[in-house]
Amino acid sequence: MKKSLKYNILYVDDEVHNLRTFKATFKWEFNIFTARSAFEGYDLLEENEIHLIISDQRMAGLSGTEFLKRVKVRFPNAIRIILTGYTDLDVVVKAINDCGIHRYMTKPWNELQMKNVLDHALEFYQLRKDKENLVAQLEVANQRLEAENIYLKEEINQNHDFQNIITSSESFKATLQVLERVASTNTTVLVRGESGTGKELLARAIHSLGKRSKKPLVKVNCAALPENLIESELFGHEKGAFTGANQQRIGRFELADNGTIFLDEIGELPIDLQAKLLRVLQDGEFERLGGNTTIKTNVRVIAATNRNLEKEMEQGRFREDLFFRLNVFPISSPPLRERKEDIPILVDHFLNKYQSNIGRSILNVPKETLKKLMKYNYPGNIRELENLVERFMITSPGDSLEIVDWNPIIIVKDKEDSNRFLSMEKMEVKHITEACIRSNWKIFGEGGAAEKLDLNPKTLGSRMSKLGIKKPKN
Repeated sequence: MKKSLKYNILYVDDEVHNLRTFKATFKWEFNIFTARSAFEGYDLLEENEIHLIISDQRMAGLSGTEFLKRVKVRFPNAIRIILTGYTDLDVVVKAINDCGIHRYMTKPWNELQMKNVLDHALEFYQLRKDKENLVAQLEVANQRLEAENIYLKEEINQNHDFQNIITSSESFKATLQVLERVASTNTTVLVRGESGTGKELLARAIHSLGKRSKKPLVKVNCAALPENLIESELFGHEKGAFTGANQQRIGRFELADNGTIFLDEIGELPIDLQAKLLRVLQDGEFERLGGNTTIKTNVRVIAATNRNLEKEMEQGRFREDLFFRLNVFPISSPPLRERKEDIPILVDHFLNKYQSNIGRSILNVPKETLKKLMKYNYPGNIRELENLVERFMITSPGDSLEIVDWNPIIIVKDKEDSNRFLSMEKMEVKHITEACIRSNWKIFGEGGAAEKLDLNPKTLGSRMSKLGIKKPKN
């Protein structure tokens, strides 16, 4: 029996002398509660956590066996002992199974006898409690293992080329040198940049170069999850927390313990969840949805966004205190138009990547093709270039990469226009509008604008609403 824990014992007897004697004898070793009737004892059980109950059999009102039979239903974990005279032995023995009585003692009891019974009963209580805790821990461990297996399968099914970041840009190489220095710390990093610039690639590089590289990198795309599921995805939920919660679920923060969590598109996180995220960043603790047990976690946080968070704060859509917690070490992922010297080596990389999937090889890239690709400003950045290369590999008639059926939105045609740029917002409006026109204003589903732009339909709908893009009446 664990001596460090002072157990709570309830003694029920309608003889006051017996109650006083018991309390005086054992009050230094246990927390003693006494009651003069079964009803008074039941009230004490409702108000206190009682580990062991001793009840006299013969009492006014409810007898000891009737009392303990009710206790078994309402408080099944408490150890139950009954005191009886020799004349009541037959009644008590018959009632043992009905009441779940641990054992019975004949009256009168002496101190040594009672002490031995209490010690053995509480030792049994503790062993049972330890077993329950162990089973619960194994269940949580199994759930964590199952969640990790599911997550790893999802990751394996995705295509991540994060071992090598391809660049010949001197400015981007300088960014990577800074990235390497921060990777060796546990500092929170905020990766900022437009969609398609490879923010996730940078996050994975930070993790793989850091001290937690042997632990999991867990990704959460805040823009891809329905608002009513984000909290459960991040923090997990208890069984019965909401309709459909048929079992306990481990959240991504719990799954990433001792590793790294990557919060992609953090600017899409609902404002009411931002406070809970801030608590995790500050204190390293949270509760599952529907639970009241505080869970500790030790994770490194890398966040990414394509939004202007300063503007989001001004408009009340992003918490200022959360921004400063995330923006400890900002890293910029530059758009492709600012590192066009990378286009030739990226084209070569994508040709090698897709030749086995497409089932054909492209042996060369004509200068005219490369010249056209270099002139384009790529609102969709590297992701858009990758999609174009894959498309042109399919449509090229021979073994040379040729541009077929492509009407780019923004091309700088001559030197006079070489320093002329559209604003980011106007460029985005043009790009989205063109995708909608080419999709006959079909936004969702196969062949829709969201698919063409490689965007979550919900995100595209939100951007269209914000930018005022609507289907023409005609």
